[in-house]
Amino acid sequence: MMKFANNMLFKLSMVVSIVMLSFFSVFAGTTKALENENVSEEVALLAISLNLIFEKGIVTDEKGYTLGYDKEIFENELKDHEGYEEIIQQMEDADVFVDKNELNSTKVPKIAPRAVGCGWYLMKDKPEYLSASNKCISEGLKAAYGPVTVVSTIANAIFDKEFTFAAKKLLALGVRSNLAGVVATMVMIQMDCAKKMDKKFPGKSNCY
Repeated sequence: MMKFANNMLFKLSMVVSIVMLSFFSVFAGTTKALENENVSEEVALLAISLNLIFEKGIVTDEKGYTLGYDKEIFENELKDHEGYEEIIQQMEDADVFVDKNELNSTKVPKIAPRAVGCGWYLMKDKPEYLSASNKCISEGLKAAYGPVTVVSTIANAIFDKEFTFAAKKLLALGVRSNLAGVVATMVMIQMDCAKKMDKKFPGKSNCY
């Protein structure tokens, strides 16, 4: 009888152990999935923002000069992502959105233009212009985040329009807690480089 009781207790303890292990496995898997979901959301938000900053959200004049950013495009592209309002606010504080009504007036734009867009003249960017632009972005990243080795990788990814990869590398620097600040920093880097490229390559001197 005692032996039977001991066997029952042993089996019961094994069942309990299996149930507990299954529970913790499911819990750990769910937690990991949630973490991955959060990471993916952060990557998506930052990647879209980078695409807007360096490509889709730029406002140019009829000759291809960069004037600033289109607030409406930023809002439409980012509105489905949590935290986008803070990004919009940071950019408004930086005064980089172009007033479309102002574009139709005789007022001088607030944003200094960059080197002319070669595509407007069915031309291509000179290699020295592309190199200078990439170097400027890299230097801006170093000034913001320090001389870490990944900075050149991020600059190259942005230059190659690999914005998701660039976003992942930026997040790896430990900036998840302040994505809006990261976006604002990237905006300032891009605008600063636009001004520098305009001075270094005036008119169509950046084209061939």
